[in-house]
Amino acid sequence: MATGPSPKWDISHANGEGKTASLITVRSVLEKIMKNLNESDTRPVVPLGHGDPSAFPSIAEHLSRDLPYKLSPDDVYLTAGANHAIEVLVTALARPGANILLPRPGYPLYESRASFSQLEVRHFDLLPEKGWEVDLDSVEALANDRTVAMVVINPGNPCGNVLTLEHMKKVGEIHFQDN
Repeated sequence: MATGPSPKWDISHANGEGKTASLITVRSVLEKIMKNLNESDTRPVVPLGHGDPSAFPSIAEHLSRDLPYKLSPDDVYLTAGANHAIEVLVTALARPGANILLPRPGYPLYESRASFSQLEVRHFDLLPEKGWEVDLDSVEALANDRTVAMVVINPGNPCGNVLTLEHMKKVGEIHFQDN
């Protein structure tokens, strides 16, 4: 056992790799990106690193450009990627006795997040012989008054399909049964 004073913790001799890593910050990365933007590009830049993107209504304006109606900033929710969006939405929809309709095959995070939120998971089939379209009959058989959502992934993951506008309209017209 050593006796005497214990050595001081001295990080002043840290290796160069550690010092370099400590210089990389979110702010420095954002500044580097901003410096590398094409100055002749007239598209608006929305500073998402700002912290509160709701201060910039241009996101709703941008998303409205191909719609027959205009979105308001209150219609737009930004998340830190698709996984975060799934977590937020499924958690918000969860309530006792509710169910959610998920495609099979589908993206597995929906099912795990729904189970974690105590939502009953009901799977509807996608039809490979029809370009992975939604099996409308199976959705009608599964959906009821306790169905809080139906997940439609378009373009499809993992199938890579893109549903036609005509088929998407049919999906939107499905009648849920009262149970």
